Amino acid sequence: MNHAYVDASWHETEGGHGVGGWGLILLRPGTLPVGYQGQMAAPDNNAAELRAVLEAVRHAPPGEGLSVHTDNEAVIASVGRGRGPWLLADLAREVMDEAEARGVALRVGYTPRTRRHMLSAHDLANAARRGLSVPALEGPQAEVLIEQRPAVPEARVSLRRPGERVTAHVPLDPLSDVPPSAQALLAAITLARPGEHLTVRRASKLAQALWQRPERALLPGAHSALAQARQAADGQGVEVQFQGMA
Repeated sequence: MNHAYVDASWHETEGGHGVGGWGLILLRPGTLPVGYQGQMAAPDNNAAELRAVLEAVRHAPPGEGLSVHTDNEAVIASVGRGRGPWLLADLAREVMDEAEARGVALRVGYTPRTRRHMLSAHDLANAARRGLSVPALEGPQAEVLIEQRPAVPEARVSLRRPGERVTAHVPLDPLSDVPPSAQALLAAITLARPGEHLTVRRASKLAQALWQRPERALLPGAHSALAQARQAADGQGVEVQFQGMA
């Protein structure tokens, strides 16, 4: 099953017109998330929301199932149940016709905006409405998830790239000058390939701050280890960005 997280943004302009932006994150099994966005003239926010669903159907693989996640009840009623506002009837019919033509088995359900991919779709929609594009990352990409529990001297690091998933259990040294959360981050970054762009999730605020500015480390050993790790990553063309804070 493929999944699409959709959202929209809308602003009323002079003369009763409006400009909208739509954004979506498409997830296919075995691949990394892909984002799409666009700007449109729209009478209201609901119309922009339905456009996001339509674009999800257009970008989804034909002949496969697609589960669309939205926080808009009017979209769910119109497409999911066929009982939405009459003003959306034509747009909802266009969505269903597109799904039928492409052989996409469409399912629409509610997901709160606080979810990670919903937030990403929201950011894409807002940027599109303002006429801004969110550039695609260049080069190979990978996602990293750091899982660390209090009082447990080990972190679980998972790296996912197209067609591959790597999991490592990292022992944390409580006597090291490097804080445990930063130890987990450094271990995660060593899993990267040259030239790869890492999106790291759930790195602690402390680990993020020390990676971005190693000189903030209080102990000389930590400063040296972090600076060397940054230098090694830079030398291999590895880029690191953070998503979410633990």
